[in-house]
Amino acid sequence: MAEQRKQRYVTKAINEELNIEIQVLLWELLDSIEVKRKDKMDYLQVFEIVNQGDNIKIINRQEQPTMTVELMIMKQGSMNIEDTIVWIIIDLEYRTMLFPKDY
Repeated sequence: MAEQRKQRYVTKAINEELNIEIQVLLWELLDSIEVKRKDKMDYLQVFEIVNQGDNIKIINRQEQPTMTVELMIMKQGSMNIEDTIVWIIIDLEYRTMLFPKDY
């Protein structure tokens, strides 16, 4: 679980445009993915967020090795979100959450 102790950063756009609950959820998903995939973890994790009425569908993808996971969650409280794509880049010392437009 040492991977979870790495520093985490978000871009200004993520901080301003992505609901904090979704940010926390994505970090938690990343933690879970790292535990399950161990040495098969790609440095770029792509999270596609799709608004589906009362639910939010989150699709996680990586290229090497190719893996896709889908998760459906119910919206809660003020969880208002538009369809978007979020990247988390994994470096040796830190993780960075950003929109593709921030790259």
